[in-house]
Amino acid sequence: METLVHYGQKVSQLYDAFNRRDINSILKTLSRDCIWEVMGQPDIPFAGIYHGPDDVQTFFGKMDEAMDITELNVEHILENGNMVIASGHFNAVARNNNKRFSTFWCMTFEFNDNEECVHFRDCFDTLACSRALKS
Repeated sequence: METLVHYGQKVSQLYDAFNRRDINSILKTLSRDCIWEVMGQPDIPFAGIYHGPDDVQTFFGKMDEAMDITELNVEHILENGNMVIASGHFNAVARNNNKRFSTFWCMTFEFNDNEECVHFRDCFDTLACSRALKS
């Protein structure tokens, strides 16, 4: 049986780009119709559903305004066909009050035949994030 790692490698490269703060490299991998979902209630300013690279760029701007992710570690990347599930943890600091928090996360990626990300979903400890972001 052949082990497929192509999309898993692509996702690993996306995390490397994020850690370099190279958001443009991430945006270039998205389909123009990409759906980007980030969990959370309205008190998390970057939570929501974003459509397409321009909207996802807005997400990254909102997230960067709200918090500084000081460390993002990937623990697992699992690939099944055009689907990838990654998990890990991150440490962050709320920019408005310098409160620190940590969370486990799980992200899913779905790619089309053109190797573009068509669907992304981010799940993390939204309560810890919300509490840290409160003034």
